[in-house]
Amino acid sequence: MPAYDIIEVMLGTLVSRKSALVPLLALAVGFFIFGGATARAQTANAPQFLLTWQATGSYVPPGYQGKALPNLISTINASMELIQNGKPVDLSDQTIYWYQNDILIGGGTGTRHISFTSFGGAPNFITLKVELPSYNGGLLLHEIQIPIVQPKAVIGAQHPSGQFSGNPLTLQATPYFFNVTDPSSLSYIWSVDGVTATAAENPNVLQVNLGANTAPGTVFAVNLTITNSTDETTANDATNLTYVPSL
Repeated sequence: MPAYDIIEVMLGTLVSRKSALVPLLALAVGFFIFGGATARAQTANAPQFLLTWQATGSYVPPGYQGKALPNLISTINASMELIQNGKPVDLSDQTIYWYQNDILIGGGTGTRHISFTSFGGAPNFITLKVELPSYNGGLLLHEIQIPIVQPKAVIGAQHPSGQFSGNPLTLQATPYFFNVTDPSSLSYIWSVDGVTATAAENPNVLQVNLGANTAPGTVFAVNLTITNSTDETTANDATNLTYVPSL
């Protein structure tokens, strides 16, 4: 399975799973991405690249243990080190070039850091490459792939089996990878069985009050749309929950 398929599977799982599973999968995603951004060992004395990156403008909720993945308009900040004989090499007098998908995006003498936005669409990858054209009389190259993702919406509930017994039914919306710093700036639209529902006090939290005659086995189809009005990006999630009253 190609690397990009693995990422899509993991992100798809992140969206479909609820509650306690999200931090665990988020950790897995972050570990995979960080591992891809570190240097591959070559030989004991050969120079080795350490190429790392971080996205800004990509919201993740508190407690998320993975890496914030860049969306289409995130800024990506990348840095590189060259390690030889276990120590960082002084690159202050070295020419360093940076490429995104083989297009030159910056460089110069001692340019170990760069900030840029993505040329690619989501979901996709961009290839970030760093080049030292004249290191010890030779050419050094290293590249990594960085995933570009669409924002995600997750309906969270303490009902991993798809069943609930409490009244009211409480659901929480969690956004991922939107280009915001504060999730309260996003808009949340809920619907239950096709009828728009109101979450008055906290738009990201919905409480569904069951009528006294709600029959056991009743299924509630819940849909959620999260929108960032600044850039018109949206994300959707849906779930079916079955009412099974406790004895």
